[in-house]
Amino acid sequence: MQVADTREILLERMDKAFGLFSQEAEKLSVLLAAKRDPFSWTSYNDLLRQRTTEVVAYEQYRKIRDELFQLINPPAPR
Repeated sequence: MQVADTREILLERMDKAFGLFSQEAEKLSVLLAAKRDPFSWTSYNDLLRQRTTEVVAYEQYRKIRDELFQLINPPAPR
C-alpha cells in the first residue's frame, strides 16, 4: 500500500473519530447544563460515564491523528 493511500485511509478514520468525539462532548455538555439534584448518585454516575466515553473517543481520535502526522514529511529547510 502506498503512503498516499494510507494517508487517505487515516484521514477518513480521523474524520469519523473526531465526529464521534464531538458528539460525545456535546452529550456531556448537555448533561452538565441540565438541572439536577447535586446529591444524586444517578446524576453523578451519568456524568462519570459520559465523561469516560468522551475521553475514550478523544483518545481514539488523537491516536489516529498522531499516526497520520507521522506520515507527513515536514518541508525541507531552504
